[in-house]
Amino acid sequence: MCYTIQQLEERIRKQGLRNQNTPDEIEKALELFRKQMSGEPMFKVSGFDHPALKLIVRDGDLKLESMRWGLIPHWVKDAAQAVELSNMTLNARGETIFEKRAFKHAALSRRALLPVTGFFEYQHFKGKKYPHFIDWKDEQLRLLACIWDEWENPASGLTEKTFSIVTTTGNEMMARIHNNPAVDEPRMPVILSGESLLIWLDPSATVDELQTLIKPAKDEDMRSHTVRPLRGKQATPNTQEAVRPYVYPELNEPLSLF
Repeated sequence: MCYTIQQLEERIRKQGLRNQNTPDEIEKALELFRKQMSGEPMFKVSGFDHPALKLIVRDGDLKLESMRWGLIPHWVKDAAQAVELSNMTLNARGETIFEKRAFKHAALSRRALLPVTGFFEYQHFKGKKYPHFIDWKDEQLRLLACIWDEWENPASGLTEKTFSIVTTTGNEMMARIHNNPAVDEPRMPVILSGESLLIWLDPSATVDELQTLIKPAKDEDMRSHTVRPLRGKQATPNTQEAVRPYVYPELNEPLSLF
């Protein structure tokens, strides 16, 4: 799954994605993204806080849209249902987004990309959870596949845009981390690159074309390490400390698992 991400400004501003064969149109959108960054630290951003984040969407040309994390389908009737659903839709299982009622409309017509410099996942060991920070050896940003929708609050009349991160089966590295016994398989966000980015944003793309993009990324350029708790009384704040390596003695060589 993917409930916590990182958008580290110094990495995002440092360089583009040229070595990932990124189309010029995407690079231009990322340049706009850099210009609009708030300057606030985003070492760890939890979806359960439903933050407003900027995503790349296509509306003729590519542009940025500010959306809250936790998709609220357009058919939701009231605020109570919206709150309940938004906590359940931080992620959207890629294999079923074209079938599930909560995601089908968004998956077919409203797709987006979320720039990140890393994300967090839990490893389970003897009944406890240990958070890992995952990023890339080249320290460049990556773009996650997302879907989004618009919901009009009937009480206020205000329209809210919200999104969900699309997930897929975990690759070999993620399989060793995301070993939650409560789920049937390890998961990870869908990470897109190259021409796949434009296909994902193309309103004319077919379901078959889109489904070919929903697959695990190669793990050879990924890396991870354990960090301090993400939530609860012992959680670190949204500072550099949140992503510093932290050793849990009970784990067997936690910083060299891979």
